[in-house]
Amino acid sequence: MIIAVPLSRDRLAGHFTKAKEIAFYNEQQQLVARFANPALAGGCSAKKAMLNLIKAQGATVVLVEEIGQRILGKLLAAGISVSQCSRKMTLVDLLAAATDLSRRLVDASQGRECLNHEKKGGCGGGCGGSTGGCGCSGDSEPSVLSQTAPEFNDKPVTFAGFRPC
Repeated sequence: MIIAVPLSRDRLAGHFTKAKEIAFYNEQQQLVARFANPALAGGCSAKKAMLNLIKAQGATVVLVEEIGQRILGKLLAAGISVSQCSRKMTLVDLLAAATDLSRRLVDASQGRECLNHEKKGGCGGGCGGSTGGCGCSGDSEPSVLSQTAPEFNDKPVTFAGFRPC
């Protein structure tokens, strides 16, 4: 088991994609690797690079305090478990919490609503990097949130938003 911990000032970052760096720990709670967060560059492609880094390091669990619905959906779709913790927790407590199933986020709707992404035109078609959009040039994978569920007669799935602890 590899645990990805987004850090800012050596504490769990308050928001997943705004972490200064990402540390990877094994099940013996030993540091395996530590990287600068590629998502700090901004835009969809930078967040995709962050997701690719987490996958490349073989992370099976990611610890977060706050995370957006889109990136949460992408982590879950990639088979990566996401556990919600507090930045007030020590590193030892955080790593122990990685195995606590009651902390797991199991649906993208448990993340924060992505207001800024929609303000910038969203992905696909309307957002070119030079036109003031989100910078992904429409090359991102379709969001889990934008897909329809056949069991609901092709009505789009909607979410109520983030539920505070």
